[in-house]
Amino acid sequence: MKSVKNLNLSRLGGIVLVAMLVTGCAKKEEAPAPAPVRPIKIVELGGGEMRRMIELPGQIQSLREARIGFEVPGLLQGTLVDEGNRVKQGDVLARLDDRDFRAARDSAQAQLTAARSEAARAQALFDRQATSKQRLDVALANLQVAESAFHRAQKALDDTVLRAPMDGSVARVLVDDIENVQAKQPIMIVHDLSRFKIVVDVPETLAVLVDPTIPAEVQNERFESTVFLTTGSTQGFPAEVLESAKLADPVTRTFAVTLAFDPPPTLNVLPGMTARLRVDATAVLHPDGTQLEVPSDAIGGQWDGQPFVWKIDPASMTVSKVAVQLGQVSGDDITVASESLALGDLIAASGLLHLREGMRVRLFEP
Repeated sequence: MKSVKNLNLSRLGGIVLVAMLVTGCAKKEEAPAPAPVRPIKIVELGGGEMRRMIELPGQIQSLREARIGFEVPGLLQGTLVDEGNRVKQGDVLARLDDRDFRAARDSAQAQLTAARSEAARAQALFDRQATSKQRLDVALANLQVAESAFHRAQKALDDTVLRAPMDGSVARVLVDDIENVQAKQPIMIVHDLSRFKIVVDVPETLAVLVDPTIPAEVQNERFESTVFLTTGSTQGFPAEVLESAKLADPVTRTFAVTLAFDPPPTLNVLPGMTARLRVDATAVLHPDGTQLEVPSDAIGGQWDGQPFVWKIDPASMTVSKVAVQLGQVSGDDITVASESLALGDLIAASGLLHLREGMRVRLFEP
C-alpha cells in the first residue's frame, strides 16, 4: 500500500510539473497599445488670436457747440474775451453800443407811466360812475400796449449784451471790434469742453454686419470702443455710440458714426484734434453669435467639397468633424457659419490631414 501511495504522489507531482512547464512556455497575450495622442495647434473661437481689432480714423469735436450772436442789430462796442478763454454760463462776452436802445427803453417807460396814470384815473371815475365803461376799456387797452412796448424795449436793451450760454471755452471770435453786426449774425463760437465726441466713417462692409434690431445700450457693450489721440498720448478713453447715419456718403460709401467720450483732466483734449477709434470687432462682425472668424489653416475639405473644421471636446480632448459655410476672407482668417459652433469653442488649427473622428489630441508646445 505504501508503494502505491508513493506512486500516486509521484504521478501527481509529474502532472503538476508538466502543467507548469506548459503554462510557462505558452505565449503571453499582449495588452492593446494606447491610442496615439496627436499634438496640434489649438485656437479658441473668439479668444486670443481670434479677436480682431479694427481701427478707424476720426476727428474730435465738442459734444456741445454754440454759435452765438446778438438778437438785435447794432454797432459792436467790443468783445470782452479772447479765443481760448474759459467762460462760465452767464458771463458777458461782448456788448453793442446801447445808447439808442437805452433811449428807446426810457421813452417806453415814460409812456408806460403815463398809461398807468390814465388807467388809474379812468378806473376811479368809473367807480364813481363819472365816466363810461368804454373810456375805461380804452385806458386799460392803452396800458397793455404800453406795457408790451416797454418789455420789448427792455429786452432789446438786454440783448445788447452777449452772454455765455454754457460753461466752456471760446473757440473762435468771428468779428472785429467796432463793427456793425446784424441780428443773429454769429459773433463767436463757444465749446463745452466737459465732454467730446468723435465722428468716424464706417465702411459699408462693416456697417452691413451690424444688427439694426440691437438696442443702443447693447450695441455699446458689443462695440467696446476706445478713443486714442493720434499723437501725444497712449491713453485710451472708453466711448459710447450716440448715433449712426442710415444714409451712406455718396462719394466714399461710408456711414458716419458718432461716439461720445469723457476726456481725462490730465490731457488738454481740444476740438479739431485727430484721433483713432479702436473697436473690438469680434461681436461687431458676428452679432448673432453664429458667424465666426477662424484661421484659414483650420478649414478642411471633404471629397464632396463640403468644408469643415475639427471641433475639440475640452473634457476628453477628442476631435469631431463639424461642417461649416464659408464667408468673407480677411487676411489669414475666414468667416464661417455653423449652428454647432459658438464663441469659446476649441478647434484644431494644424495637422488636419492626420486627424480622425474621435482621435485624442493635445496642445502642441514647441
